[in-house]
Amino acid sequence: MRTLKTLQTDKELNAVLKRRRTDNFVVLYHSLWCDWSKRAVKFAEEWAKKEGDETMYVVNSWDLPQSFSSFSITSAPALVHIKNKKVRVDVEYPKIYNFFHSTRPKKT
Repeated sequence: MRTLKTLQTDKELNAVLKRRRTDNFVVLYHSLWCDWSKRAVKFAEEWAKKEGDETMYVVNSWDLPQSFSSFSITSAPALVHIKNKKVRVDVEYPKIYNFFHSTRPKKT
């Protein structure tokens, strides 16, 4: 089953980011006040209910505002894909929407 975990402290986030050389995962950065971010969080909750063996971490701008600078994120929502030691950042809403709603295998 897919896993959705909310990160609320720097320590938690740093522990996850240290594993980027060995693990594959996705981080959803969002804002508590943005309607687009609220939609993305709902998509993530629905995504977690589907079949799969993936982990997504959720970070909001209120608890960890400095974490957005780790990947030069200047707008929310944003998805950071870490796969095979490579990092890809999606900040455009259509790409985020497609990640959660695509039925085809994702290329990353």
